[in-house]
Amino acid sequence: MPKVTQEHRDARRRQILAAAREMFAAKGFAQTSTGEIVAASGLSTGAVYSYFPSKNDLVAAVCEDAVDNLIDLASIRDAAELLDRVRARHGGHARLMAQVWAEAAVSPDLAAQIRAQLAKDQEKVAGLIRQDRCARGLPDSPDPSGVAGALLAMLTGYSQRLAIGQDIDTAAFRQALQTLLGDAT
Repeated sequence: MPKVTQEHRDARRRQILAAAREMFAAKGFAQTSTGEIVAASGLSTGAVYSYFPSKNDLVAAVCEDAVDNLIDLASIRDAAELLDRVRARHGGHARLMAQVWAEAAVSPDLAAQIRAQLAKDQEKVAGLIRQDRCARGLPDSPDPSGVAGALLAMLTGYSQRLAIGQDIDTAAFRQALQTLLGDAT
């Protein structure tokens, strides 16, 4: 029997998580059965259970993955681009994140994980704000960390509104963000 490589195992795990994310985003954690995740993954029941012994393990893994990937800040240049990234991921990701936030309200471990990720994201956004201010010769006030925290809170609300299907005027929201950040361009 051929030996299964770690690369193969990682690919199967990603395949299962992608199926679970899709199903959870569409139907919610409570309304999605493990059988539906198995069917969406295209794998056997045994294969799915060998990676995730229970639905709770799948929920935890999907939440962890979603939190780790709240917003990829590595290449974002300004507030408008940040908003565009959030908007581009709206549909399923916004619905999934609404459920992750709700689960975090009753799961101290998940809440701690989200707080840790938000702290990292806040520092990254504060760094972007500092860079932008420096490039434009602006003072480093108000506190970039506070501005970043407020911005992330607004983006969380924006994402929640997208999750419920609210039609948001993206141009007006972007202009408001740019004004709040001191960049009326």
